Amino acid sequence: MRRSVRLGAVAVALALALGLCVHYGATYDENWPYPTGDQLAEEPGGWDGEQVLLVGVVETVGDDGFTMTVRTDDGEAARLVEVRGRSVDAEPGGTVQVYGELSEEGTIQDADRVVVVVESPDEQFSKYAVSAAALLLVAGAFLRHWRIDLRRLAITARGDRDE
Repeated sequence: MRRSVRLGAVAVALALALGLCVHYGATYDENWPYPTGDQLAEEPGGWDGEQVLLVGVVETVGDDGFTMTVRTDDGEAARLVEVRGRSVDAEPGGTVQVYGELSEEGTIQDADRVVVVVESPDEQFSKYAVSAAALLLVAGAFLRHWRIDLRRLAITARGDRDE
């Protein structure tokens, strides 16, 4: 395959990927069925009685529930929500997702399900370190068996050239 055809195919693939990313970003908020932190701050009682999914930062932990702060897109605290009915295995500062019915002007949520995203604030670094180690491992395994030829814009298998 000629170099110009390869470059054209790569350009088309990148343009399509960029278009999908732009479309996803432009339509994400309007297709998200649950209230965001900004929407809770603007209209606190608008979702009372509905099943919603909220993402927040754990503030305090009790025996039969916990409190969490739901934040706006700017990082400001939008609402302090008391979550009832479920305990959580997260420390204050950890991030959780809570699904359940919202009530009392968006200040109380009866949790049907709680998922811990980040157990504690210190855990964030270890997640990045494990991801970086995995990236290096995969790149090393790839480059051990394959060679990138920049002159021909091709990826070729490593092996004996005598064969």
